Amino acid sequence: MAQVVCSSFSLSNTTKSFGWRTLCDTKAFLPLSHKKRVIYVRAKIDGASSGFGDKLQIRREVDRNAVASSCTQTCEAKPFPPNMWGDDFIVSLVTRNQETMDYNEKRVEKLVREIKEKFNSMEDGEISPSSYDTAWVARVPAIDGSHKPQFPQTLNWIIDNQLRDGSWGDESVFLTSDRILSTLACIISLTIWDTSKTHVQRGLDFIRRHAEQMMEEIQANGTSKVFEMVFPPLLSEAKSLGLDVDVTLFKEINERRVENLQRISVERLHSVPTGVLYYLEGVQDVVDWKLILNLQSKDGSFLGSPASTARVFLHTGDRKCLEFLTALLSKFRDHAPCMYPVDICERLRAVDNVERLGIDRYFQTEIKQALDYVFRYWDERGIGFGRDSQVPDIDCTATGFRLLRLHGYDVSSDVLQNIIGEQLYDGGPSDMLSLYKCSQINYPEETFMRETSAMANAYLSQCIRSNSFSHELAIRKDLRGEIENALDYPWHMDLPRLMARNYMDQFASTHSSMEKTVYQLPNVSDERFLQLAKLDFNRMQALHQMEILEINRWYKDCNFNQLTFNRHRPVEIYFTAAVVMFEPEYSACRIAYTKAACIAVILDDLFDSHSSLDQVNLFTELVKRWDLSLLHCLPAHMKICYLGLYKTVNELGQQALEAQGRDVHPYLRSVWEDLLSATAKEAEWADAKYVPPLKEYLENGKVSVALATLILNSIFFTGEPLPDNLLAQLDFRAPFLHLVCLTARLMNDARTSTDERDRGELASCVQCYRGEHPERTEEEGLSYLFDLNQDSLFELSYEFLKPGMVPKCYRKLLFDTARAAQLFYKNKDGFGMSAQEMEHHITKFLFEPVV
Repeated sequence: MAQVVCSSFSLSNTTKSFGWRTLCDTKAFLPLSHKKRVIYVRAKIDGASSGFGDKLQIRREVDRNAVASSCTQTCEAKPFPPNMWGDDFIVSLVTRNQETMDYNEKRVEKLVREIKEKFNSMEDGEISPSSYDTAWVARVPAIDGSHKPQFPQTLNWIIDNQLRDGSWGDESVFLTSDRILSTLACIISLTIWDTSKTHVQRGLDFIRRHAEQMMEEIQANGTSKVFEMVFPPLLSEAKSLGLDVDVTLFKEINERRVENLQRISVERLHSVPTGVLYYLEGVQDVVDWKLILNLQSKDGSFLGSPASTARVFLHTGDRKCLEFLTALLSKFRDHAPCMYPVDICERLRAVDNVERLGIDRYFQTEIKQALDYVFRYWDERGIGFGRDSQVPDIDCTATGFRLLRLHGYDVSSDVLQNIIGEQLYDGGPSDMLSLYKCSQINYPEETFMRETSAMANAYLSQCIRSNSFSHELAIRKDLRGEIENALDYPWHMDLPRLMARNYMDQFASTHSSMEKTVYQLPNVSDERFLQLAKLDFNRMQALHQMEILEINRWYKDCNFNQLTFNRHRPVEIYFTAAVVMFEPEYSACRIAYTKAACIAVILDDLFDSHSSLDQVNLFTELVKRWDLSLLHCLPAHMKICYLGLYKTVNELGQQALEAQGRDVHPYLRSVWEDLLSATAKEAEWADAKYVPPLKEYLENGKVSVALATLILNSIFFTGEPLPDNLLAQLDFRAPFLHLVCLTARLMNDARTSTDERDRGELASCVQCYRGEHPERTEEEGLSYLFDLNQDSLFELSYEFLKPGMVPKCYRKLLFDTARAAQLFYKNKDGFGMSAQEMEHHITKFLFEPVV
């Protein structure tokens, strides 16, 4: 090797022997901050001593080409896959999308105004007609004794709204049991008033044609307990009226009703509000109509059900029942919905939809107003569809708890214990899905929430395995897909932007739900929600593509593209930034985050495969000195790395000065010094074959995982002032950043431990744990890590959601960065996965517009 002499300078705290080392590893990717060495290739260094003193004369045989050639020969076993997205591809998209951005912006503004108006006009709620409930209201006789219907307009509505196939029900959804239930109710009302026999006959024909189909459907998809209770009494009534319906076909449903009736406590039914109040027409043979009036809601209804309220009025003539029905017809004119009011449910689902679609930033005022309204009626027993509901609904309570807690309202998880019990058996997959989602928004010590999460997970997993969904499968666009996504990506790894992209495929403007009958909430499933989400997503995607082009230019300006030993992944790295903070106002933050991450990955690859221990220490010392005059001591490829770091940190420091109005350059340098010091320590452990105690390893590992470096290089660009007292709450002295990095390190090591062990690497979480507990197996070590990670995530949730002085934008940056780490290490080393596995997520988010 050629002789090269470098000038002398002082190094401190360096005691390791000098030698060249090259990592010859066959893996295609190296996980971030992997500081383990496998094969050392040592060369004799002319004039090198066995150690370092305060002064060191460095004489190395270095030839730049020779070094590059040597490294290529040593490490060519499995090169990194090429970058999938070249400059030409990015430039073509950016040019095309500039016009798209301008056009979409105008349409976005229009849709935002219209949706704001929709939020602001919410009162008691809008809900679709129910043929079944309208038929029950049509039965009510005139109170003047004229032997006419009290609400004749409802009979006219029934006649006018028979569908072409002879049935009644929601035309947009064909669920046979729902259609037959509604049809039977309508023909009974028409028969009672001896009108429109032609319509009655067409309805009977429909029931006869579809009776067997209904039973097959019920056996395949199941049905609700409410249906099982209300359908058999209608059959009996139809038979008593002389209507030609073959009741023997429905014997199985009647048997289920008998079983359900036996489980109802008659005493409890009359003393405590329960869900049975919603379908009193189905249990009239056990109801004491005088006693049941004691459980009437403030508005005169029974759990907001027109059918149940009409049934009570027919038995009692109660004035308050009539007032409710009269007010209902005053609003809806000629028909009744399946429940009313729905003011709580409508607001919750509207907020949930705009958040899941990723357009909530446009409606922060409206969201707060809606949640303030819900919180006004929040009760420790839970909430129902309407403000006066006496019985909590699982879906409304679970969704309300999740949204309120996420938005900082003080709600106790005790509310879930009040709705889980006998109600749970009435719930189907939709209710359980809501329960599962809310159970993940938990704090330390909330053990009941963890138990609920496990229970709901097991229930939903069984639904997937057996493919046995309830009737809801027929009315939800992609209920199975929603459940699978929730199970695959729980809250701590479900990044909002990916969730939004997925939900756009699942959202339906004809989204229907099921209570007694199928219903829709027009203010919730408005097509304009989806239109805005698509336009906004495509507009943000175009902006992200322009930023990628800027990142690529920077990458080339730093000559990083000339390096041959590392992963060239600027697009993939940008993806991790954009999926965490996608909003347009965070453009500078995204770019700073991406630049810092690119450099961290390059240095990781440099130290893993192309640096001796002494070079690691040398590079770290040069970063501390921040002095370009010492640059000539580095080989060519390390000079590129050092200059890129030096240039980028200085640029970020200048930009931060403009953004914050103060000099943070020394702080940025210290962040990189901390990272490199942690990296150097791991290199020393590897060189000495030292396995530290787990606590010592994690204390260092939470720094070497590099998430703090990325966050603290970008946090000055969120648009919020960041004084020193606030900055102190966002470093390792406070729990938030500590937990973010700790959970990332735990998952990183847990998912790569097997590969590390097979390569003979010593220091990792698993190996450190087993060093302290030699009697434990590797599986037990992994189990310990996963449990520790889960406990840490609960603590992280509390830090994210608790009220405090830290602005939301900073808390969101930290928390979503932790979620990204959980996602990427979900099953294995996600950052190091093959390009083909990454392609789907990146392409869908960054390059594939929503149509």
